[in-house]
Amino acid sequence: MSDTPLPPDFPTEDSSSDSPSELVEKRTWRRVFKFLKWDLIVSNSVAVLTTSIVAITAMYATLSTTDKNLEESRRGARVSALVDEWSVTIADAAAAIELLDQRANDLWAFGAAYEQQGVILNEAMENETAKEKEYLKVRQNIAFSSAKAGLVSSTVTNKCLDKFVTMLDTWQNALNWTRSTLLLEDGVQSGIEAVAMQQDGRTALSNSLTIVRELARTELDTAGTDGSSVKCNIPDEESLWKKLVPEDAAS
Repeated sequence: MSDTPLPPDFPTEDSSSDSPSELVEKRTWRRVFKFLKWDLIVSNSVAVLTTSIVAITAMYATLSTTDKNLEESRRGARVSALVDEWSVTIADAAAAIELLDQRANDLWAFGAAYEQQGVILNEAMENETAKEKEYLKVRQNIAFSSAKAGLVSSTVTNKCLDKFVTMLDTWQNALNWTRSTLLLEDGVQSGIEAVAMQQDGRTALSNSLTIVRELARTELDTAGTDGSSVKCNIPDEESLWKKLVPEDAAS
C-alpha cells in the first residue's frame, strides 16, 4: 500500500516560482492524497481481518461438526458392541440359571422320594448329572461372553458381573456337594436338608438374572460409561454358601 505511486502530474514539491495560492493548492492536494492512501490501507486491513475472522469461524464450525460426528460415530459403535455382547451374555446367564434351577429340582425330587417313601429315585439323579454336563458347557460360554461384555462396559458393571459369575460357581459347588452327600448312607439327611435350603434360595437365582438384565439396559443407556444406578444385590460367596448347605457343612 505504501508503495502506491503518485499520479504523474501530482505536485510533489513546492517551487519557488509558485504563487501563494498555488502553494496552498499543492499542499491541500498532498494532504488529500495522503488521507486517501491511509483510508485505502485501513479499508484493506479491515477486509483482510474480516476475511480471516470468517475463515476462522468456518474452520471452527467445521472442526466442531467433525468432532461431534466422530463422537456420535464412536457412541454408535460402542452401543452396537454393547448390544452384541450383552445379548449373548444375557442368553448365557438365563441358560445357566435355568439349568441350576432344574438341577436343584432333580436333587429335591431325589431327597423327597427317599425321605417320604424310602425310595432311591435314580432317574432324578441321572437327570441332574446329565444337566450338569450341559451346565458346564454354558458356564464356559458365559466366561467368554461376560468377559466381552465387560470390555465395553463400566468398571462398576464389571464388578457386578464378577459377583454374578461367582454366584453361579457357588451354586455349582453346592449342588455337587448335595449330590455327593445324598449318595452317602450317613449323609442323606444332610443332603435332604440342603435341597430344602436350595429350594428356598431359588428366588435369589431369578433375582440375579434380573440384575444382569438391568445392568445391560443401564450400559446401553449410558453407552457403557456408567452402571452405578443398578444395585448389585448379589450375595457374596461365603454368605451364599451358608444359605445353600447345612451349617455343619458350611463351617
